[in-house]
Amino acid sequence: MHKYRKLLILTASYGDGHIQVSNVLKHKFEQNGFQSVKLIDLFEAAHPLMNTITKFLYINSGALSAIGLDYYGWSYYLTKNLKQDSMLAKCLNVLGIQKLMKVILQEKPDVIVSTFPFGGISDQLKRRGMSILTFTILTDFVLHNRWLYSIPDRFYVATEDLRREMIERGIPGDIITVSGIPIREPFYETSRPREDGESEPSVLIMAGAYGVLRDLKKITGQLLSAAGVRIHVVCGKNDKLKNELQASFAADPRVRLYGFVDDIHKLMSRSSCIVTKAGGITLSEAIHINVPIIIFKPFPGQEKENASYLSDQGVALIANEISELTRQAKAILTDEKMANAMKNRARSLQAGYAANRIVEDVFHRLMVIERTRQGSSA
Repeated sequence: MHKYRKLLILTASYGDGHIQVSNVLKHKFEQNGFQSVKLIDLFEAAHPLMNTITKFLYINSGALSAIGLDYYGWSYYLTKNLKQDSMLAKCLNVLGIQKLMKVILQEKPDVIVSTFPFGGISDQLKRRGMSILTFTILTDFVLHNRWLYSIPDRFYVATEDLRREMIERGIPGDIITVSGIPIREPFYETSRPREDGESEPSVLIMAGAYGVLRDLKKITGQLLSAAGVRIHVVCGKNDKLKNELQASFAADPRVRLYGFVDDIHKLMSRSSCIVTKAGGITLSEAIHINVPIIIFKPFPGQEKENASYLSDQGVALIANEISELTRQAKAILTDEKMANAMKNRARSLQAGYAANRIVEDVFHRLMVIERTRQGSSA
């Protein structure tokens, strides 16, 4: 057990992904004996009004991009290769720093773990003479320069491809570990039990935590044209969406509707394929459950880039039209060879228990530093 260690996890609540990763790590660090593990939504704590506005814009970015207001995609690509010494990068790097320094002085952590690209943290600590270990977990399958604005003691990334790209951009390879993206332990279980009466193939449609996947009514109606298929639709926190679908499909026994689901791994494991957004955490969960993935109309930005990467790897299909999605789903349901090929490709991206690997590595580095300090003081 790793006693007498204080740890700070920095995250942001843009979507549920970063928070999910942070909670998985918090639980694992506590399970391994860290005395104090504090999780902070840094933007919310430092700039609550700005955080509320930007979260609203993030949640509604998909709907607005459909009518041409693609501000999220514009901002993503504008800053994707932005240099650290640019004026915009310098402005982004100071967001939340003063609040963070206050928290550090209060909590006195041994370690800071970031699951969101807060630029400048390591540099700010060095300027203030604070010798605190810093670790950064990338939560997507693609690289954005904001992750690289400040170099921590170690990066943890999803794939070897991502590691190679970071090395090409000048990051030393010996501080990058391919750990996978931390997800909850049930997603690592390989059994795929079916409930009684579920002999038919099934499609799981995941609208995201905020129910933002578009055209769900049309998608569900089209998929029902496939013979003998069941459809499970998870609407997330969007009660309005669930009620609308309930009005259309309540009488159809082939359709089951859900709100926000905690044990989504059970639905994934019983599904023949899933239709989803392209968030890094959801995709990593599906990869480890080993279920074929269809990504529908990925939002410009990291979702589109995640989708493109997994499509290139043969793990996922991308559909930009409902008719295309329907054809792809029917193909997966009826072509066993195709479905198995996608599953086999997914296995090549399964990195194992990411949270365990990260926690063990963080503790190891703490021990090395502690032994070094003891040796120098002897």
